[in-house]
Amino acid sequence: MKIKLKTPIDLNGVKVDQITLREPTVGDQITARRLANGDDAQFELNMFASLVGCAPEDLHALSLSDYKVMQKHYFRLVNGDEGAESAA
Repeated sequence: MKIKLKTPIDLNGVKVDQITLREPTVGDQITARRLANGDDAQFELNMFASLVGCAPEDLHALSLSDYKVMQKHYFRLVNGDEGAESAA
């Protein structure tokens, strides 16, 4: 799922104005939980980074409004909501 960013950021050393969020797997969840050491915010960041294909630190540059859009689309993917593939 492609997500258009209001504010471009650097991902893996490249300035981007959109990101692609792939569907999460059980393996993504297990790895993200293990790396988060019980920190829910870090778990979510680890999940998003895994789904985007970047380091969690890259996502620190996201504006809060872009992050909230990413959260919305992530939960649509996880819940299997209709229309989840149409990005905002």
